[in-house]
Amino acid sequence: MMTMTSKVAQTIKKYGLLSEGESVLVGLSGGADSVCLLLCLKELGVNISAFHVNHNLRGEESIRDKNFCIELCNRLGIKIYTADIDVKAYCEKNHVSIEEGARELRYKELMSVKADKIATAHNLNDCLETTIFNLARGTGLKGLCSIPPKRDNIIRPLIECTREEIEAYLASKGQGFVTDSTNLEDEYTRNKIRHNVIPVLLGINSSLYSSYSDTREHLMCDEKCLDSMAKEQLARSFISNGTYNAACLEENDMLISRVVASLLKENGIEVSALRINMTIDIIKNGGKYNICQDTYIICNRDKMLLTIEKEAVKVDNITGRIAEIPAKVEYFGKLLTLDKETDFAFQKGIHKQYKGNIIDADKLQGEIILRNRRNGDRITLAGRGFTSKLKVLFNEKIPPQERGKVAILCDDMGIFYVEGFGVDERVKVDENTKNIIIIAIS
Repeated sequence: MMTMTSKVAQTIKKYGLLSEGESVLVGLSGGADSVCLLLCLKELGVNISAFHVNHNLRGEESIRDKNFCIELCNRLGIKIYTADIDVKAYCEKNHVSIEEGARELRYKELMSVKADKIATAHNLNDCLETTIFNLARGTGLKGLCSIPPKRDNIIRPLIECTREEIEAYLASKGQGFVTDSTNLEDEYTRNKIRHNVIPVLLGINSSLYSSYSDTREHLMCDEKCLDSMAKEQLARSFISNGTYNAACLEENDMLISRVVASLLKENGIEVSALRINMTIDIIKNGGKYNICQDTYIICNRDKMLLTIEKEAVKVDNITGRIAEIPAKVEYFGKLLTLDKETDFAFQKGIHKQYKGNIIDADKLQGEIILRNRRNGDRITLAGRGFTSKLKVLFNEKIPPQERGKVAILCDDMGIFYVEGFGVDERVKVDENTKNIIIIAIS
């Protein structure tokens, strides 16, 4: 039977995770997975150091974890870096969940230390949980493939090992580890999957992890092949800086979503299903779409050209970033107020109560920007089920001299509120909403 260290060495070789002599920074939480990773890489003679991030979420337990990691590394003669971060404050300011905020800050800290590679302790159990989570939310092939063995300079040598194998390895070494008490609760979605879904699947197939590992490998091969084909099609479509042959982009309808995703990535635009679908519509039918902030996708069907360009912001336009909530911003003699409420309880008729001027704060992404209209602006108003051009909406209700004074709120995903019309479908409150932002104009 293959030893844990041999299995890790095989994974490193299989996916080309390390080159000879490279330095590796291990993300060390003190849990079984990261302790196992640290020991295995040390056994393999890899040049390692460790980094422990204290998220300050569990009081004395967080301090215990930090001390455990320091003592372990001192005993093993491994250099350790530590950082203390305020996850709750970061999440409040950036309107992200605790899980997402902790991950963002953790990787930021890890990236601050000079090392050739950063090793995280994701394992096969994590991959299966992520696949189920993505499947429940709705996903494509990439989401089913789950966590990749490597991404840029981040490597995952335990990606083909199960948690059972990891704990057995530590027991054989007589090596202890710490347990995060929140992993025992069902508050987080991942824990619900771990505690309630996985046991049912194991009851159906006791070889679940072995079967899943084989399936995942097939899926990753298919994903790699299709991704390569899409990139080749995009390369054939390229004409010059920001300009593409629209006919070539859509020559293979089965690949067009992937081609568009590659197009967005290549131009520094974050990929989302909404942006992919809107771009495909522009490619097929022509038109102009404000894909993010001041960036537009324009397709001239007569000349079969698609261009991505930035529109200059005029000095007399209202434009500015709203750094924190609550906020009060004056514009054209009016006052825009944004207030946040926590522990929100959804109830029937809530949208009418607030006249549609409330949004789910946790659905926002990135910075909030206040601006006025731009060519190509569109919004999918909550409850309508279709996307409208702001030009059409304004022509129906707003006098020409007032159209440039209408407040529009955007985040990294685009427009989410238009003064006098309401909020976008993607940010509307629902039964799962916990935190809201109330928008008022006076």
